[in-house]
Amino acid sequence: MEKSKKNILILFLLLFSFSFVSFAQIKDVPVVKLFDKEYYKYEIKHKETLYSICKKFNVTEAEILSMNPFIVKGLKADQTLIIPVKMATNDNEKKNTTKSKKKKSANSSFDIPRITLILPFTLAVDAGTNDKYIEFYEGLLLAVDSLKSLGFSFEVQALESGTDTEAINHAILTGKLKETDYCIGGITPEQISILAKWAKKNQKMLIVPFSSHVLELDSNPYIVQTITPHNYMFERLLDYLIGQLGHSNIVFLKSGVDASDVQTELIPQLKSELKKKGVSFSEVDDDEDLESLNKVLKDNVENYIIPTSLSMNETNQLVSRLNAFLVAHPEKKVSILGYPDWQAMNKNNQKHLYELDTYIYSNFYADFQQQDVRNFQIQYTQNFGKSLLNSYPKYGMMGYDIAAYFIPRMVLEKSDYMENTHSISPLQNDYHLSTKTRTGGSYNKVFYIIHYTRKNTVELIPLQ
Repeated sequence: MEKSKKNILILFLLLFSFSFVSFAQIKDVPVVKLFDKEYYKYEIKHKETLYSICKKFNVTEAEILSMNPFIVKGLKADQTLIIPVKMATNDNEKKNTTKSKKKKSANSSFDIPRITLILPFTLAVDAGTNDKYIEFYEGLLLAVDSLKSLGFSFEVQALESGTDTEAINHAILTGKLKETDYCIGGITPEQISILAKWAKKNQKMLIVPFSSHVLELDSNPYIVQTITPHNYMFERLLDYLIGQLGHSNIVFLKSGVDASDVQTELIPQLKSELKKKGVSFSEVDDDEDLESLNKVLKDNVENYIIPTSLSMNETNQLVSRLNAFLVAHPEKKVSILGYPDWQAMNKNNQKHLYELDTYIYSNFYADFQQQDVRNFQIQYTQNFGKSLLNSYPKYGMMGYDIAAYFIPRMVLEKSDYMENTHSISPLQNDYHLSTKTRTGGSYNKVFYIIHYTRKNTVELIPLQ
């Protein structure tokens, strides 16, 4: 757990590419530069308190918490804090600073926009950190660095949301979201509801990155849902599959009980559409040796197998068994419909996706042979000292893509003169926003069919 706590410190060091200053205001405490401001990089000592640290550096608790939201549940020895360096303490310096600010304001036609992330970086005092949200933030910060280098000017703020509504309500009541233009957050319907009300009242944008069904979307024009709604995706997926399955021998392979959207929505809808089109199909139960499946497969025709959704462990086992079955029955020609999280399959079984001529539908796809993706992985490992989580989606890339798409729009919305056409390319997901109603928010229409061909290539088919 302590190692996990240490890993989080890096994400607060990369709000902008940082460089060490050659001296420190307080002896033996290094100073880093973030957004052209100086901060102490301070490692917490045993038995130190937030009060004693504030007194030592002459700062307030609020100033420390604003840069270190992960300590909201308490301090831990060996954690590293980012603490603002107090500058311009005499009257002359204050006057010069005021003049400088006025001059800067006179030469600028817009205020610096701010994007705020409010996510559950910590789970509880003794439960460690929430790694996927930390990785999301870290990926976003790498995009921040790239956007800064292109000349975009903006601020980033990170706040701890907790897993209930208390922290978000407190952030709103205490004005922590007052200067926010775009907010990223909300992991539960209750959190999204509170942030949606804040966004509508203040006419600020709320980006919801982790939900495919935001209840307020149809009535709140300030919401953006970045994950394609399942009902929209399934409708277009059905059209695609019906076209693909026309002359195939279709077999639904039932494996256990599952209450996911795949089981409750997609599979019943697909069966219904096949019946309407007069296309026959079989249904068999999975068994260890796939004997039931073998009885309904046909020779000299494409057999299209559609398993019900499975846990990742069950998926790995099924793919391995199907591959062994095909080796023993080379006369059978098989394609298989897979599910989004199959992209996180273990490497030993990923090669079977090609042998099984697998089709996967997904909101996300990263080509790890693409140079931009490889560069991101290298940069991530160098900056944070770890690899991306083996997960679907890749949360670091998810944060990167959201920042790459939305931050330039936020900046340009507040600019009177800026016509910056520079951008950075997405790694895992592109965006094409649409609305259902004139008074509603926006949702992303883009998703993919990922075809792992028998030629050991990947065919990416964007659908929207």
